[in-house]
Amino acid sequence: AKEQELSRLQKAPGQASETDADNKPVDLQANAMKELRQQIQQKVRDSAKKVKKSRHFMPAMAGITVLLVFMFLQYNRIIFGAVAAYTTPGAIDPQNIIVDASTDVAVSPEPRMIIPKINIDAPVVYGAASDTQSQNAAMRNGIAHFSIPGANAVPGQVGNAIFAAHSSNDAFAAGDYKFIFAQNEKLVKGDIIYMNYQSKRYTYKVTSTEVVMPTEVSKVQIKTSKPMLTLISCVPLGTAEKRLLVFAEQISPDPNGTQLSDNANSGNSKSSASAAIPGKPSPTLLERLFGAS
Repeated sequence: AKEQELSRLQKAPGQASETDADNKPVDLQANAMKELRQQIQQKVRDSAKKVKKSRHFMPAMAGITVLLVFMFLQYNRIIFGAVAAYTTPGAIDPQNIIVDASTDVAVSPEPRMIIPKINIDAPVVYGAASDTQSQNAAMRNGIAHFSIPGANAVPGQVGNAIFAAHSSNDAFAAGDYKFIFAQNEKLVKGDIIYMNYQSKRYTYKVTSTEVVMPTEVSKVQIKTSKPMLTLISCVPLGTAEKRLLVFAEQISPDPNGTQLSDNANSGNSKSSASAAIPGKPSPTLLERLFGAS
């Protein structure tokens, strides 16, 4: 019996080792499968995150792009107006630069306005009606002269001659003079304005400036015994919120003895009552697309 028990004990370790050896390959295979499964799951999670990010990123970028395009189409005049305020609006012909304002100069029949301080030398369009469509049509070709009751003079006549032009306008609008009055805010008392009209040059000196609402038409309907002019432009730049008025009086030729303004002989037969001061910019591209006036 002792010999049998001893024999059994001697065989037991061997049997245990054989069992462990048999189980070890099974454990290694299980661990490998577990690791592979974890790797696959991690890759699936990573891929899902990328897809999720992409699904949100692309629409977000598309939305931002559309917003930027919309803002540019609607508000580009603010950007370009600000740029134009710090750049030269035009080139002055050297023959138009005069030291003595009282000097009599022979000029061509083409109507023009010259403002040396802000480097303006541009054509003037006479005969425009005061409605918005006519205003914009005239201002596409230069500085527009308007005739309204109480402000229907032309250069050389007693009364107020009013001239309007764009300080800024939509980048997609027609015309070469979209920013011609962008620097009008720099004009101060004492600055000189030249008007070429009917082959004669008239010299004006700025007397004051004022910012008013577009509906304050009475601000340009001035009862005066002097020949004067008023420049009209929109402010702040890029908007039509208000109007900047620059008032100037004739100093040459001698203003004494000039004739009274008369709408019948002023060269403008389209005078009519106006509900707003002329000079409103043309609609933006979006406003035109969606029917705004």
